[in-house]
Amino acid sequence: MSPMTKPRAQSAPQQPAHAQTQPTYATPQTPTLPARWQSFLQDQRQALTQADLWRTIETLDSAPGPTVTIAGQALILLCSNNYLGLATDPRLVSAAQDAASRYGVGSGASRLLSGSTPLHGQLEQRLAQLKGSEDCLLFSSGYLANVGTIAALLQPGDTVLSDRLNHASIIDGCRLSGATVTVFPHGDLAAAEQALQRTDTDRPGKVLIVTDSVFSMDGDVAKLPELVALSARYEALLMVDEAHATGVLGHGLVPSLGLSGQVPVVMGTCSKALGSLGGFVAGSRLLCDHLRQRARTFFFDTALPPPVVAATLAALDVIDAEPDRGLRAQALAHRLYHGLTELGFAALPPSAAIVPVMCGPAEQALALAAALRRDGILALAVRPPTVPPGTARLRLCTMATHTDAHIDYILDRFARHRGLLRRP
Repeated sequence: MSPMTKPRAQSAPQQPAHAQTQPTYATPQTPTLPARWQSFLQDQRQALTQADLWRTIETLDSAPGPTVTIAGQALILLCSNNYLGLATDPRLVSAAQDAASRYGVGSGASRLLSGSTPLHGQLEQRLAQLKGSEDCLLFSSGYLANVGTIAALLQPGDTVLSDRLNHASIIDGCRLSGATVTVFPHGDLAAAEQALQRTDTDRPGKVLIVTDSVFSMDGDVAKLPELVALSARYEALLMVDEAHATGVLGHGLVPSLGLSGQVPVVMGTCSKALGSLGGFVAGSRLLCDHLRQRARTFFFDTALPPPVVAATLAALDVIDAEPDRGLRAQALAHRLYHGLTELGFAALPPSAAIVPVMCGPAEQALALAAALRRDGILALAVRPPTVPPGTARLRLCTMATHTDAHIDYILDRFARHRGLLRRP
C-alpha cells in the first residue's frame, strides 16, 4: 500500500471484561544510595541550610499578574520577569488557544524533523525585524540559546571574553565551548582591551566578546557603543544578551542605541517582557544557518509548542501597538528606587525594570523577604551562588500592570521594616 493510500477503517479492539479502569502504579520506594553518595548529599544539604542558602520552590495558585495567590494568601508580585504584564493578557491567551486547536499542544519533534509549523517561521521573521537583523533562530529557552550559540561558534584554540556579571547560561556556554575563557571585571573596558591585546599577540584563534545588555542582578546596562568599537578594533565577534531589555527598553538596547547591524550576534528571550517562552538569536543569514547546523541545543531539542509560538506573535503585536508599556515599567522602577533610597535602603538605580535592594548577609535578605511576605508582598531573597557572597539582595521587578497604589503600599511596608537591615 502506498504511504498516501488511505487505510481501511478498523474497528476498535474490544477491552476484556476484567480490564481495570484506573491505572495501577508501583508503591513508592526510597531508592537506596551508596553510602558515600548518601553522605555527600546529606552534607551538601546541611551546609546549604546552615548558610541560609537552601532554596524551596514557590507554587503559585494563580497566573503571574501584578498580584498572585499562594496558599490562600494574596500577594503583590514583585519578583517576576513578566515586565509588561503580557503573560496574562487575554490576546495572548486567545492566540495560544487558537493555535492549540489547530496544531495541538506540543510540537512532537525537533525543528529539523517534523516539529516546525508556519508559526515558527513567522515568529523568526518578526523577531529578526524587531532586532533589525537579516535572520533569526528560535530555541526552546534563553538558556539553550546562549549555551548552544556560544558552543557552536567557538572551539579549542579560540578565546572568549565574558563580563563577570554575565548570566549563568553565558558562563556555561563559554565553559562548554572548549575555548579559553577570560573574565573581565564588570564593565571594565580597559581590562577587556588588555585581554584582547594579549590574545592578539599570544593566540591565533577566533575571539568572541559576550555581554548582557541589561544585567539581571544589578539592573545596569553594558557600555555597548564602546564594546562595538572595541570588537571592531580587534576583529572580535560581539554577542549581546538582550533578555532583560527586549520589550522594556523599546525593541532592546541594541536597536534603541542605533546599533542594529553593528552587533553581529543578538540573543533574546520570549519568556520575560514578551510573556511567553523561548529564546532566539538574531543576526546574519550566514550566522543563523551555521547555528541551524551546529547548535546542539537547537537540533537535538523538541521545538517550542505551537500555542507558545502563537502567544509570542500576539505579544509582538501588543508591544507594537502599545509601546508605553515598557515606559510604564521603567517609570515605576524609578519611582520605587527613589522611594527606597529616601527611606535609607541601599537600592541600585534601574536602567530597565530591575531594582536590587542590597541586604548583605543572606540571613538579612531572608528576614526582610519574610517580613514583606507577611504584609502581602512577594519579593524573594537572591543569595549566593546567584550573586557574590555578602551581596544578598531582594531583586524587585516592576510590571507595567502594577498600579501606583501598589508602589505606595510597597514603600510603606519597606519603611516599616527598614530596621531589619543592620548597617556595617
